[in-house]
Amino acid sequence: MEDLTGKVFLKQAELAERWGCSQGTIINYRNKGLISFFQLPESTKVLYPVSEILEIERKYTKNASKTKGGDSKKAETKKVKPCVSAPKKEWRI
Repeated sequence: MEDLTGKVFLKQAELAERWGCSQGTIINYRNKGLISFFQLPESTKVLYPVSEILEIERKYTKNASKTKGGDSKKAETKKVKPCVSAPKKEWRI
């Protein structure tokens, strides 16, 4: 949805679908102050500015190729002999 100033907004359902969560989760983010929104007084319609949504996505998108402190080391595996105890009784079938 675009207004007269050229700003683009998403509806609550559209944002929830984009982020793969419920509308209730979007409401929780909004109530915690994590997302900016626009709502006229006494209106139930809530709009979210796309420019700020894109900024949030850019800020919190993790890049798997970046590592802290240089080279990442792989986990080492140790070879261990199995612990097998002798049977206490011999079984006959």
